[in-house]
Amino acid sequence: MTVDDWPPLPERIQTARCRLRPFSTADADDVYAYRRDPEVVRNLQVAQPFRREDADVFVATQVLADRHERCVWAMEQDGRVVGGVSLRIARGKRRAEVGYELARWLWGRGLMTEAVSAVIDEAFRRLPIIKITATATAANVRSIRLAEKLGMQREALLRQHWVHGGRVLDEVRYGILREEWKQFAAARSEQ
Repeated sequence: MTVDDWPPLPERIQTARCRLRPFSTADADDVYAYRRDPEVVRNLQVAQPFRREDADVFVATQVLADRHERCVWAMEQDGRVVGGVSLRIARGKRRAEVGYELARWLWGRGLMTEAVSAVIDEAFRRLPIIKITATATAANVRSIRLAEKLGMQREALLRQHWVHGGRVLDEVRYGILREEWKQFAAARSEQ
């Protein structure tokens, strides 16, 4: 299989508690509702404060994403978008990077673990990738905990790696190899 004929990832993924589906322009109000919360965007490289126009631009970018390079899913629960999951695919390197965001009122309920786990499972099942990574600021304890819950290992600390909102931040990188995912998925299914 060459990098040009990789199968597509599903546009829709259903989990026990949420639905992942393509973004549409009608999602901008929902995106604005959760992204205007400064705590949600605190560790994201997005405009702060997040304005309604920023939601329109973000959604348009997601709608136009080339699924060969970046798969994006709106995370829908109870009929409204409450977050998103993305998978940036580096076909030539046979790896991908997962990204995620969630409305604060849903933090701590395991919903993002469920959604990101489903995306990682689909990616490893369908694509000949060898590794999936995740990146977070070192201060973003929730994202770090999520990466660890997904079976990822800490691979790097990049000191003073980027400036955001006037803050100089360290960045951590996590990753899971295909072999590790197989073991992790097997252990999950036994529970």
